[in-house]
Amino acid sequence: MTVTLNRIAQEGEHGSAMMPIMQGVGRAAIEIAYLLRSAVFRGALGAAGGQNVQGEQQQKLDVLSDEIFLDEMRSTGHVCAVGSEEQEELLVIEEYTSAPYLVLVDPLDGSSNLDVDGPVGTIFSIVKRKTPSDQRPDVSDTLQSGREVLAAGYVLYGPATMLVCSVGAGVSGYTYNANNARFEVSHLDMKIPQSGGYYSVNESNSAQWLHGMADKLVSVRHTQKLGMRYIGAMVADMHRTIIKGGVFLYPADSTNVTGKLRLLYEAIPMGFIMEQAGGKAHTGEIPVLDVQPEALHQRVPVYLGAHNAVDGLIN
Repeated sequence: MTVTLNRIAQEGEHGSAMMPIMQGVGRAAIEIAYLLRSAVFRGALGAAGGQNVQGEQQQKLDVLSDEIFLDEMRSTGHVCAVGSEEQEELLVIEEYTSAPYLVLVDPLDGSSNLDVDGPVGTIFSIVKRKTPSDQRPDVSDTLQSGREVLAAGYVLYGPATMLVCSVGAGVSGYTYNANNARFEVSHLDMKIPQSGGYYSVNESNSAQWLHGMADKLVSVRHTQKLGMRYIGAMVADMHRTIIKGGVFLYPADSTNVTGKLRLLYEAIPMGFIMEQAGGKAHTGEIPVLDVQPEALHQRVPVYLGAHNAVDGLIN
């Protein structure tokens, strides 16, 4: 019997509550995947003509994917607000201000790959609001550590569209079956191998890395016998790391002394998935999931992977 996303409702303490939102993520993923396939014919490739809050050049597909994700979260009726990497402020869903959950999302991770037809992804997490339901949701509702996250995951838009997610009871992967127009389980109980695999990092920045990270990486890649693979989309690099083993890292450097990746949109959801898959998620100072967020667009250094590989870099 084929197993679909409905399986999530039977998982862990929060599976049933998360099911409608996960279904909304699935719908958004299907729409975004279609948009990506047809973008070249719809004039949707290239720059949108503006910058996001990070000061990065927005691609047209960044903007469109952001709109799709917000619309699908609205359609669930369970989400009161969305925090997006593409938006400076928290987006309150006016029709459902009393709804119990907020979603944090990077709607199109790795969009610099678009013009070369490279893989991209979506990263998300779900938290329960802190403010009373009779009040308007506030940015303070998003400032929760990874230990308070109820569910998280990512979508990889590659040769197949794959949704990898967790509600705190392990990690499963669902691949979109176009013949049946639904996500079906393809990877049960995903666990990162604890030896071998690859390291993924933009080594062109190694001369600027802080804390002797360049030398540490040389040591780890030799002692752990790691090959090198780097796609430049966190979702794709993380997915390979979970499947094949090794480590993904984005260290602090002389330009980004507090790190480059976003805590709420990238580090926490990917850290949640990595820990649920039996790996380790660290900033170099403390576990990623123990960081107490202070701002919607806060950045941190990130080391995600097998325990031995991460320990070799941060110790």
